Order: sequence, then C-alpha cells, then structure tokens
Amino acid sequence: MAETRDEDTLVIIKPDSFWRKLDRPVEHRLRALGLTVVAERTLADRENLPEEKWREFYFPAIGDRPPCLAGTSKYMAHGPVKVMHLRGPGAIQKVRKAIGATRPWQAEPGTIRGDFWPGANEANAPFRLKFQQPGDDQFLFNLIHASDSEQSFAREVQFFGPLKNSRQ
Repeated sequence: MAETRDEDTLVIIKPDSFWRKLDRPVEHRLRALGLTVVAERTLADRENLPEEKWREFYFPAIGDRPPCLAGTSKYMAHGPVKVMHLRGPGAIQKVRKAIGATRPWQAEPGTIRGDFWPGANEANAPFRLKFQQPGDDQFLFNLIHASDSEQSFAREVQFFGPLKNSRQ
C-alpha cells in the first residue's frame, strides 16, 4: 500500500464556534487527527479581516458580488476566528472527513458539524438576525472552514498575513 504524501490545509474555526463556546472542542477534535499544527493565529474582533476581504476569500472568481455574500462576509468579519495551518499525510481529506458536510444538517454523526449542529439555529438566532441580509437564502452557520485542495490552501493562507509558528 502506497503511503499518502504530506499535504497542507487551512482551517478556520468560525465565529459561531466561539459564540456557542464550541471553539475548544472543535480545536481538540482537529488536534486529535494526528496532523502537525504548522502555524496558527486567533483573530479577535479588532484584528479580524474587513468584510470586503472575506468576500474575496470566499468568492475570488465572482466579479459582481451577489447580495447573499453581504451577510456571510459581515458575519465572518465580526469574529473572533482561529486560523490553523495543518500538515500531514492526506491532511485535506482527513480534515474534511472530520468536519462533515458543508450543510450541517447533512453531516454524519461523529463529525464536527454533525455533532455540534443540533440546536444551532436556535443558538445562533440572535446572530442570524444581525447578519442575514434580504435575499440571503444561502447564509449558513457551520462552525468551521477547511481548504478543499492544495490550490485553495495556497490562495487562502495569503489572506491572513503571518501565522504564528506553533512551536514558538
């Protein structure tokens, strides 16, 4: 059996993880995957990226920004968020399998989104009212983001400036 090569992936623990006090359990599950935490950075509200930068992060190929991005970008800009650069054999698929489907109600039990989704609509209700925009039917609280490819990682990691080496 061929050994899987090392890959890099970027993970963002999103604001709703922090609001619901799930940031530590989410991070614990990520660290339990046996991957190396190369670097990390927590962006508090005052250090977070502006809304326009989040639009570029999530939708780089879209020229005209659809209205639904306003709520998502505003939500992400009002952190905190934690950014982690993880590396290891098969890291991209390992992390994506651990976090589960993008739509949490479709995520399998045992995944981060599957286990922490119950009650999320109710728990996030005050924030949904704050961030959802008219016509924003795609707005979604889903706890976490992870790169879907090495190309995505290379593009995404640039948005955050230097991350702190985890050994420092």
